[in-house]
Order: sequence, then C-alpha cells, then structure tokens
Amino acid sequence: MARLKPNVKKIESLEDANLTLKEIGLLERELETIDGDAHRQIAEIKTAAVKAGESPRKRIADLSALLGAYAEYNRTELFRDRKTVQVSFGIFGYRRSTAISVKKTTLELLEKLGLDKYIRVKKEPDKEAMAFMDDDALAQVEAVRKVKDDFFCQADKEEINKDLLKEQV
Repeated sequence: MARLKPNVKKIESLEDANLTLKEIGLLERELETIDGDAHRQIAEIKTAAVKAGESPRKRIADLSALLGAYAEYNRTELFRDRKTVQVSFGIFGYRRSTAISVKKTTLELLEKLGLDKYIRVKKEPDKEAMAFMDDDALAQVEAVRKVKDDFFCQADKEEINKDLLKEQV
C-alpha cells in the first residue's frame, strides 16, 4: 500500500503562520455554525416530541391515577397477603419506601452526640446515612422514620404485543 503524503505546505514566515491561524479560525467558525444549527434542530425535535407526547403522558397519568384509586379502594382484599397483583397485561401494587424526617434541631443534636458520619459537609443531616440508625437513635436527634407504601404500575409489553397480534389475525 502506497503511503499518502499530506498536501500541506510549509509555514515559512510569520505571515504564513498568521494566514494559517486565519484559516483555522474560519474553519472553527464554520464548525460552530454547523454545531449551532445541529443544536437548534435537536431543540426543535425535542420540543416537538414533548408536544406530541403531552396527550399520551396525560392519559398515562390519568389511567395510573384511576388504577391507584381502584387499588386503594380494594386494598384489603387485593393486597391481603401480597404487595403486587399480577394480571395478564402487567402488574400493580405498592412498593415500600422509607424517608427520614428531621427537625431543625437534628443537626445540632447529631453534632452534640458526636455522630459526625451522619452529617454532610454542607452542614445538613445526611438522611441516607441516618436511614441505618435505629429508631431510638433517631428519636435522640428528634428525627423519625416514616414508612409508606408508594403505588406503582408496570405494563407487560410482551403480553400487550401478543394481544395485538391476536387481534390482527
């Protein structure tokens, strides 16, 4: 394979260096124009996608709220011995989530008790670390653990696709 020698002239003077810098600047300006146009087009596409997706997103939120209301109304019979209900087109149920609630005095009390590992550098209680504290230790620093069940739903896309195929046949 023959070697390809680049067709680049030598810079032999300060004027050649100056002209080379000018060409580099012009090429960078061209790239900025190309990149700017690309960013503008991307922004337009994203805006159009957000607008096109408004209706389906709202419908999903509405249907999820309806499903959540159904689940809450029938919670005792649907979730007597389980947290999730499996149906042919997906699952719905409750997921346990835990949050640490603190008072204004919690930080001061953590410092007083030498529990610095539970304090963030920006001087606020580290709730993620405090999640590992027991309830008595949380009470000492005037914090409480709040446990709640958050509703979720997840469509089974494979089953939905199978059903769509059946309907087409």
